[in-house]
Amino acid sequence: MRMPIIPIKILVLLFFLTFNSDAALLKPGENMRPFSLPAVDGQIFRVRMDKGQLKVERIEASGNLLSVSTPEVILLDFWATWCLPCRAAMPHLEKLYQQFLAREENKGRVEFFGVALDKPGVPIIKPFLQKIKLSYPQLCGSLESSLSGLICSAQEMASEYRVQEIPVVYLINRQGKIVYGHVGFKEEYIKEMEKIIFSLLKGNQ
Repeated sequence: MRMPIIPIKILVLLFFLTFNSDAALLKPGENMRPFSLPAVDGQIFRVRMDKGQLKVERIEASGNLLSVSTPEVILLDFWATWCLPCRAAMPHLEKLYQQFLAREENKGRVEFFGVALDKPGVPIIKPFLQKIKLSYPQLCGSLESSLSGLICSAQEMASEYRVQEIPVVYLINRQGKIVYGHVGFKEEYIKEMEKIIFSLLKGNQ
């Protein structure tokens, strides 16, 4: 029995989709997806647009508002404890975060968020983070009460941000637009993101 002949164009497309994971990601210029997610320590971080600008609210588990910031750049890192490339990326992301945090003029202008996708949630993620010691918020799990227009679970977050493989990292500008995204980890990615964040902080949107 003769095997069907597959047109070369289809083969090229299948090859591209298989080996270019970035193809599935949100593209530069697309809108960020607003969310409200709990962190491992119990605080809730609500990220959304307000009057055309990014707004981050930090809220106690009891519902009390702790702080509000209007960052110019947000970095989202999707990861899981079992993901070796995620683990390799974490020290580099922490160093990058500390680099911007160390400058007084950058306070409140740059926010990093990890989004942990382990389904067991806090019981497995918290012990892992006690060893890794990341200083930026790590979001996981879900909120019992959903808010209109906001993503309220880490799994829904992965779906809305088209995360099919991990790690995935996005950069979002003050207008709530995706400016950068990649799948996997290479040290070159960290250098690329550093340049983009500096550019955004200088006002080059």
